[in-house]
Amino acid sequence: MKNSPDDIIQMLLPKYILAMIPNFRISAIVGLMLVAQLVSAQRTELRRAENLYENRDFYQALEYFNAAVEKGDNSIDTKFKIARCYFNLKDNQAAFDIYQNAESDITDGEDFINYASCYQQLGAYELAIEWYEKAKDAEGVNPLDINEFIKACKWASENPIYNPDVRVNPADLLIGGQSFGIQFYKDEVVYSAEKTGGSKKLDNTGKGFLNLFSSKYVDGEIQEGSTSFSSNLEYDFHVGATAFTSDFKRIYYTKVVKIKGGSRIKIFTSEHNGKDWVNEKELSANSDDYDIGYPAVSPDDKYLFFTSSQRGGFGGQDIYKAKIKANGDVDRPESVGNEVNTFGNEKWPYISKEGDLYFASDGHLGFGGLDIFKAELVNGKYTNVTNMGQPINSGKDDFGFVLDPNDSRKGFLSTNRIGTGSTDGIFMMLPTNEMEDDGEESIPVFDEMAVEPEPIEETTVIVAPPVNDLSMYPVAFSTTLTSTFKGTPIDGAQVVIKDANTGDIVATGTSDASGKVLIPIPDEYKNDSQEFEIELSKGDDYNAKRMIVHIMEIEDINNNGLSLTPIFEEASLNEIGKFVIPYDGDEVTEEGKVILDKLAAFLLQNPNVVVKLNGHTEAKGNKYKNLDISQSAAESAEKYLMMKGVNDENMIPRGYGERYLLNKCKRGVYCEQSEHIKNRRIEVVVWKRLN
Repeated sequence: MKNSPDDIIQMLLPKYILAMIPNFRISAIVGLMLVAQLVSAQRTELRRAENLYENRDFYQALEYFNAAVEKGDNSIDTKFKIARCYFNLKDNQAAFDIYQNAESDITDGEDFINYASCYQQLGAYELAIEWYEKAKDAEGVNPLDINEFIKACKWASENPIYNPDVRVNPADLLIGGQSFGIQFYKDEVVYSAEKTGGSKKLDNTGKGFLNLFSSKYVDGEIQEGSTSFSSNLEYDFHVGATAFTSDFKRIYYTKVVKIKGGSRIKIFTSEHNGKDWVNEKELSANSDDYDIGYPAVSPDDKYLFFTSSQRGGFGGQDIYKAKIKANGDVDRPESVGNEVNTFGNEKWPYISKEGDLYFASDGHLGFGGLDIFKAELVNGKYTNVTNMGQPINSGKDDFGFVLDPNDSRKGFLSTNRIGTGSTDGIFMMLPTNEMEDDGEESIPVFDEMAVEPEPIEETTVIVAPPVNDLSMYPVAFSTTLTSTFKGTPIDGAQVVIKDANTGDIVATGTSDASGKVLIPIPDEYKNDSQEFEIELSKGDDYNAKRMIVHIMEIEDINNNGLSLTPIFEEASLNEIGKFVIPYDGDEVTEEGKVILDKLAAFLLQNPNVVVKLNGHTEAKGNKYKNLDISQSAAESAEKYLMMKGVNDENMIPRGYGERYLLNKCKRGVYCEQSEHIKNRRIEVVVWKRLN
């Protein structure tokens, strides 16, 4: 027979103590003992998590922090350290969700900046600026750096640069793990890739380790099939980020090397003996005190460009160059200058045949994360730094840019723009007229080089089909909700986004005190045919609204905002707010004129009230022509009211086309004409009172 908790207590405690304890308290003591065990377990998990966190081993630290939460730790400190782990692992969506649900508890400068950066990468630049401003007052924050972030947000919102002549799609070569840093080598491409399968060991980001692979490159296309690039260059830890001399007889590459107390990124070089790569040497520019990596060879083979975190730079990681010696080593490095290097990180240099420097940076004005920039060589100095714009850049990290040596219109880059941001993939750049789109979707899983290596087991590389370029679609539903009366922001409004084709809920959100709402759009809903049904509501305070929008119309909504009509205490205002005026062509019908007569009578008696006349159409015919028709119909209603003596200052005609449908009759759905006509209307909305 099993002993009860009380029996156990009686066996464990001395009899003279039991005599002083009433029976009903024995179970309480058991409870206290269990609580003590849980607290002890929490502390153990937290100690492990804190040690890993301090060593920047965010992947394992995250596991222990989450374990502590499961055992009852609900502290704000643990919650935000979990958010920081996600942010440093580049899972910005997970970090954003934590910050958004605990905005009022944010006090640390790092959390302010991380949260602002999440907004920036989602394209919500106004909200990003708001949180960057809050970061200025936090301890340990450099306001000058924050001003640069704010400047970048303002630049991005004012410069939605998108080159329609370029498409950027995931390459045919998608590795089942992580892959990036592609380079051209003879009739092949070489890249770093994770070996998949088996009982692989993980680095401190939770990813498998990288080695060099190659694939044939024929007529501008990567051919199916991947092999190890060289058995002599295989490595137990991370290796990648390659560069070759023009004769392909020397290679430079980046390796993660263990040192006392941790690891460093260093550059090595080997030469080709006609059969394989031999005589590996470590560059003299390497150091145990800082990282050096991401090499690039100039077209004339005279200079090696690379990234270094050595002291004396402009901040973060900077780009340097050094003369290449006959033995493959380099002379003393020198910075490429302050027009390229900033307070942030500059990395992944690439030199074109024309001598232009392409590089990735999070310190120059960009769209968020690392963007790719171009600097021209003028009189021996790199200058005229230019953002490459979208779709080459996105709100996430974009880096590792290279051009096809036989066609400079084509090339590759690496990016984490698909998914949460925690994985990187190799994308190809092609002229729009040469891009094939098979409409299939596949999500690559990649990431940039981590720093704590362990051995892995040999497996194979997986080839998967390409996916569509997602950079042309909005990353989030990010807008402001206001009242149709006086334009005041609406706090606490519920937003539900559904797939208009299936009715499935895509995402939900709630507006904040400023009326702002931000809801990321999942990647699986980013395609040319996607339409959303958006529902807005706030209890009994406002009339609910439902609308059908195409995905490409969301950007317009983000810029212009949305509004809800309040439910007024004055019955007369509610009554005119329910007026719906039918029209035919772009002229008000006789039935509609009867309603306008009632509206005219009200406005003449209440000359301080201003109304909007919002025109709407059915979802038939040309979408853009419908917008013009709805505006003309609204203006015809205004003219009729003016004929009745109403001042034009009391009316604002606005056309919305087929954006706000009252029923299911969206494009692609069969409806009787009588159902379509219900969407052809002019709605009266109380806007404000004149002083």
